[in-house]
Amino acid sequence: MEIKKALTFRASSIGDCLMGKYLLENIHARYPQARCGLVVASRAEMIRDLCAAYPWLEIIEANRYRPQALLSLWKNFRNSDFVVTQYAGKPGGRFSFASKLFARALAKRRGLIGFADASRWNGLLYDQLLPVRPDIPVAEHDRAALRAAGIPIAFPFPKLEFVQNDSVLSKFNLTSGKFIVAHLFAGNTGRGLHPDKKHELLAALARKLPDIRLVISGGANDREEALRAVGNISATVIAGDATLQEMMNLIAHSRAVVSVDTGMAHITAQLRKPLVVVRTCVGRNWWLPGQYGDDAPLAIFQCDTVCKDGHLAKAYPACMNAIDMEEVVEKASML
Repeated sequence: MEIKKALTFRASSIGDCLMGKYLLENIHARYPQARCGLVVASRAEMIRDLCAAYPWLEIIEANRYRPQALLSLWKNFRNSDFVVTQYAGKPGGRFSFASKLFARALAKRRGLIGFADASRWNGLLYDQLLPVRPDIPVAEHDRAALRAAGIPIAFPFPKLEFVQNDSVLSKFNLTSGKFIVAHLFAGNTGRGLHPDKKHELLAALARKLPDIRLVISGGANDREEALRAVGNISATVIAGDATLQEMMNLIAHSRAVVSVDTGMAHITAQLRKPLVVVRTCVGRNWWLPGQYGDDAPLAIFQCDTVCKDGHLAKAYPACMNAIDMEEVVEKASML
């Protein structure tokens, strides 16, 4: 079938939207004239910055508080040939029923693909319903949606383009290849490192790599904690000062990135830069080999045995904070 309009509904996070971008760029490769849209409920400006190198990709923020956006979405994407909704991120979870209904209204007959979740109405809404499996890479779900529609996969693994900006290095007084980016903030303490562990990691990096500048990234709300984590270590704190496009430029010029399991780690992986990830026991399938390829320059650290009977959800979970930071630093130096 020919695709003239394609749409995907995604959660408003960097990782999920990068997967939506990956799905749609496979459509764009086969049907370059197709109109492609990625629908989020919030944070559209951040996602537009993330995808600034993809001018063919429309980022649409639509929710019940933005009726004009819903009308515009209806006007521009009704009778879409290919519509895919978000897979549930956790066992027992479900994607928004209202979003599913709107996706159904926008899709042509036989054009709506979704993923099994806890909702009992899926069978009445979707033309094709695909399983969600925790033992396969997350990207494989998007590849499965493409195969279900008979669309060839042009990109076997997700990669990311960015808008090159030669002034970024001078803005932060950095030299290409002479710094490592450390991104140690996950947005909440439930999947984060304890402040003491952050300092321990940064101190170990400074000892192991004395001639390499440490660059500490994060959001504006992370800046004070970033400064405390640095303490008396010589480092450049850019938390809250860099846009996503600026961060991509910095990552491209960095020696490597050390990150907790968050959007910045997935940006680095898609840029194919050396990456060390520190993660909890949740979300293993985001880092399986089939996500970014066996040759991806990355190393994953976890301590899943701590949660052998199930993840112990709490602030600064043990399955992340039990990781030996000296081993993390040793791997970073090897990369």
